[in-house]
Amino acid sequence: MKASLYIHIPFCKKKCDYCDFFSIGESDRRGKNNDLSDSYIEALAKEAKIYADYYKISEWKTVYVGGGTPSLLSPSQIAALFSGIKKSAPIAENAEVTFEMNPDDAGEEFLSSCEKAGINRLSMGVQALDDRALSSVHRGSSVQIILNALESIKNHWKGRLSVDFIAGLPGHTWKSFENQFDILKKYPNIDHVSLYTLTVEENTPLWKNIEDGKISFSYEKADKMWLKGRNILEKSGYFQYEVSNFAKKGCEARHNSAYWKQEDYIGLGAGASGSLYDFEKKSALRWTDSLSIPAYLAGVDEAFSLGEISRLKRNVENLDEKTLEFEFLMLGFRQLCGVRESDFNKRFGKSLAGRIGAENSEGLFSQWKKNRLAVEKKSPDGDRTYALNRRGILLLNRFLEELI
Repeated sequence: MKASLYIHIPFCKKKCDYCDFFSIGESDRRGKNNDLSDSYIEALAKEAKIYADYYKISEWKTVYVGGGTPSLLSPSQIAALFSGIKKSAPIAENAEVTFEMNPDDAGEEFLSSCEKAGINRLSMGVQALDDRALSSVHRGSSVQIILNALESIKNHWKGRLSVDFIAGLPGHTWKSFENQFDILKKYPNIDHVSLYTLTVEENTPLWKNIEDGKISFSYEKADKMWLKGRNILEKSGYFQYEVSNFAKKGCEARHNSAYWKQEDYIGLGAGASGSLYDFEKKSALRWTDSLSIPAYLAGVDEAFSLGEISRLKRNVENLDEKTLEFEFLMLGFRQLCGVRESDFNKRFGKSLAGRIGAENSEGLFSQWKKNRLAVEKKSPDGDRTYALNRRGILLLNRFLEELI
């Protein structure tokens, strides 16, 4: 079988105040094996070998190294990581191989080590080109550092580049928010943009500061900023293909698309998740590796030495048909291309039109279509596609709640 590969590097110099992903800042790294050591890189290679052997994986279709901050890896660690991955199974020819990075790591040595390892796509967290907005959430960067990184990438990187922006950061002015997209004209190597609305997750430092009145935050302003950002991106030649993702034609993120299409993917590293699908049995296996790095390392060593995948320290769940079906629809309607009748019927043996209420005028999808929030298209071969449009996708959560 072929599968996509996600690798989690859960280490940061410092966690940003809005982050609720599993990652460990320098101040929290205490105790044995709780740091970004060579032993963690070795464990990733071993875990890849365990999965590749057990599931007879012949090829990694795409590779994505995320975090945390993967660009904290040294050149030798990057080389060792990809050497180990390729020993477990070859990376497909012309595969998309993405590596997340922070702007302050964009030195020539880092970029060279990425290229030598076979990485062909960088994903850089810009978030904002406004020092006040960045400092409001203790983002370890500055406008000058970001601009220096973009120059370095322009001069020393031949691969692709994706950048992230966040709409609604406290302290972000309308002027600086709009002006930041000027970098897309200056750096045409940016072929993909992720634009997120700031999400305030409970128990994060940002949430506590807002609750305590130390920071002022407006959800309404964040939403309006996102809409403004979408308009600017579309006028700049980037088309929206998913709720938060925009790309130049042909530059959509292939790895993320594997998630949205319910394709098999393996997750490596503490806190990483993976999913393997069996649509003949209408079920799936999903797991998440231990959030304890020492436990993760111990489990990988034990499983590798004994040749028993069950020794891995992970939480495993089996997804039933009902869960898979709703997840398929949820992920499908996140994309502007929507869901095809033939794909749904092939996987679940039932009518998509009937499931989403498109068969009669009173059905859910029909009502959304009537209100100009959804579209239905018919291909030359008679297949039908159902999708939310630019207005409708803004109300995705409401549509999904009604779909349940």
